[in-house]
Amino acid sequence: MAEKGAMALRGALSKLYKLLVLDRREISAIYVFAAFGGLVALSLPLGIQTIISFVMAGSVSTSIIVLIILVVAGVFVNGLLQVRQMQLTEKIQQKIFVRYSFGFADRIPKINIQKMDNYFLPELVNRFFDTMSLQKGIAKLLLDIPAAMIQMIFGLILLSFYHPVFIVFGILLFIILAIILQVTFAKGLETSLTESDYKYKAAAWFEEMARTVKTFKYSKGTSLHLTETDKITSAYLNSRTSHFKILLKQYWSLISFKLVITAAMLIVGSLLLVDQQLNIGQFVSAEIVILLTIASVEKFIVSLDNIYDVLTALEKLGKVVNSEIEKNGSAVLPPLNKGVSLELINVQFSYSDGVKVLNDFSLSVKAGEHIALLGKSGSGKTTILRMFTGAFTDFEGNILIDQVPIINYDLRSLRSQTGIMLSSQDIFHGTVRDNITMGNDNISDEEIFHLSKVTGLYGYILSLKEGFDTMLDPAGKRQPKKIVQTILLMRALLGRHRLLLLEEPDSFIDKANIPAIQNFIKTDINATIVFTTSNPEFAKVADRALHINEGKIVS
Repeated sequence: MAEKGAMALRGALSKLYKLLVLDRREISAIYVFAAFGGLVALSLPLGIQTIISFVMAGSVSTSIIVLIILVVAGVFVNGLLQVRQMQLTEKIQQKIFVRYSFGFADRIPKINIQKMDNYFLPELVNRFFDTMSLQKGIAKLLLDIPAAMIQMIFGLILLSFYHPVFIVFGILLFIILAIILQVTFAKGLETSLTESDYKYKAAAWFEEMARTVKTFKYSKGTSLHLTETDKITSAYLNSRTSHFKILLKQYWSLISFKLVITAAMLIVGSLLLVDQQLNIGQFVSAEIVILLTIASVEKFIVSLDNIYDVLTALEKLGKVVNSEIEKNGSAVLPPLNKGVSLELINVQFSYSDGVKVLNDFSLSVKAGEHIALLGKSGSGKTTILRMFTGAFTDFEGNILIDQVPIINYDLRSLRSQTGIMLSSQDIFHGTVRDNITMGNDNISDEEIFHLSKVTGLYGYILSLKEGFDTMLDPAGKRQPKKIVQTILLMRALLGRHRLLLLEEPDSFIDKANIPAIQNFIKTDINATIVFTTSNPEFAKVADRALHINEGKIVS
């Protein structure tokens, strides 16, 4: 367990270093301002010492007024430096948000789906909220910790000028601090990560309940929703308690240290004052510096929970932005006005459960050919479509598109020439137009209107006040299945493609619109088409109809 915690700590610190390096100019400036601020803050006791010395000597003169003005000016300058640090930190916070926003947006579509089978993707994406934790944590980390460390170092240097005995105080301070961190820090990070895992498990469970709310609403009075919640929250509370014990251990170590050091320094200072090795001004100033230095140590220890939050947030965010992406080649599929040839040669493929879906499967499709795949659910026909999308690369055998291995293609280039309709796709929060075109500005309104009439969507569009500019909200009011299916079909058919991959394009479509869709596929599309269907009548639009059973062509 200790080794696991140490490895997690090294990994988290490495991620933190890489993040901070990106903003090294701003961070360097923060450190410079913190150093000046520390110097100004610690010069104030010297000014107070001098004022006390003048007063004790009965010398009230212009010099005291000047000193008071300097002390007040020092307070102002210190405040000004802190404001400048806050401005720089705010800039870093904004950069972090932008960086992770685009990191998530770029990464999510590229995630290797095969490698993420063990994760509930919406829960994984919820980790974006750790960006806020990271922003706030980084701000405190950059403002409080450098200031605390600099104040400690400068304080110890200043104390050494008063008397050599204070050097022992400095050595003890750093030894105790190092021991506290050595003993507790790795374990603290480990418990913080475990605690965070259970928070996301709770979020995933609530999302699943929301997704299937009617299932739980009509669940015959059972309390599974509460039982499962109790299990997750109990695990969270246990992990949080373990983490809090580490924080308490760190803080109690600090309190014990504070008591001993404060008492020792007061005794030593008093003895030096009695022995006239310090005057009253030096004694007061030294004790102020000692208290400031101990307060800095306390600030550092208290900030450890914040450091855990930052490191934990980086780990959680890294699960997305550093996730394994699809393998991508460099070959470009040229945008020609003709279909592509397809070949599966002795392909063997299994999903994560280990069950073989395709076993020594071979298929050859000529350029421009239309192929229908028929078969019962689980026969492997949908898997064949997915293989041609380039989403799955962990297969044996060869998959060729225009005689080029699919793993050699740049997937963006391949998919830009491919219309894809799969049951796993859905509509998103956006206008009807955006859901159909996916932001493709090359698709004209005339094309959209024409295809909407072919597929039967036009009547639905006319019923909407804002037509194609109507906002769809899949998380709110659900659209009828046939509307969703029609939008997905239009999304796949619109545009200039060399390959069409369609899963059950006729399902949920009004029978009256089927002939028009068949005619559109047959005459208006100059592309290679592979589609699955459960309807032998719809399959007649194809040049060939192949029956698939248990991953094999049977007829």
